[in-house]
Parts: sequence; structure tokens; C-alpha cells
Amino acid sequence: MTARLIAAALLAGAIGCEGGEPARAQAGAEGLDRARVALGASFLGGQAGGLRRLLHRDLIVQPPEPDTALGDEAAAQYLERLARETRVRHSELVPDRISREGDFLLERGTWILEAGRGYRTRYTLRWRETPAGWKVVLWRWTRFR
Repeated sequence: MTARLIAAALLAGAIGCEGGEPARAQAGAEGLDRARVALGASFLGGQAGGLRRLLHRDLIVQPPEPDTALGDEAAAQYLERLARETRVRHSELVPDRISREGDFLLERGTWILEAGRGYRTRYTLRWRETPAGWKVVLWRWTRFR
């Protein structure tokens, strides 16, 4: 719960109260929070449920070595395969920083997975707000430890 409150505060600062639009900031924060929770949850139980709807058509994925960066449809297929093959009980994206980057929001944080034991990695997400909601344009992460 604390992570969600911090994320909402970070987002409000990034998109929020600029231009005196607190209602837009609140709606944006809630929408991004829901998208982030759904993105993490898409890796539970090997289902990849709802993952595709969170990915922008111009997606770029930058996983750690030995995998290589992928773009567009190949990137989405890579993430879906990874989500289907991942057997975890808990998957959560916990943001540390959210900042505006032109038309995008850049989010950095810790990705936490639990599958018998806990794993963590640093991640970077670049989000774009679309009429269909927030979509991931860039997803980069380091090796899980």
C-alpha cells in the first residue's frame, strides 16, 4: 500500500499539478497505478493475462544479456513468452522515480518476483498515455538477483 501511495505522489509531481490540473493528475495517477499493477500481475501463474493490452505497438524491450533488445511485435511476443514461462507467486513493480520526458513518463524502480525465494531487479519503463490507457513503450531491466 505504501508503494502505491509513493507512486501516486511521484506521478502527481510528474504530470500533475502543472498547469493547475489536479483532477487530471489524480486520474492519471490512478490509471498508471492500475496499469503498473496489471503489468506486474501478468507474470503470475504463466498466463500472460492482459499483458498485450498494456504494450504499445512501438514497444522496445531491453532485457539483460544474453538476450538482446527487440522492437515492435517481436518485443511483445518476447514478453508474452517470458510471462507464460515464468512461474511466480508474486510479481510487483515498485517505482522509485517517475518523471516527465516529453510526451512520456519515465519510471524507474525495483521489480520483485517470488518463486520459492525472492528475486529483485532494477527496471525502467517508459509509459505513453493513449485513449485506451497507459501503454509501455520501453521496458528495460537488469539481471534478477
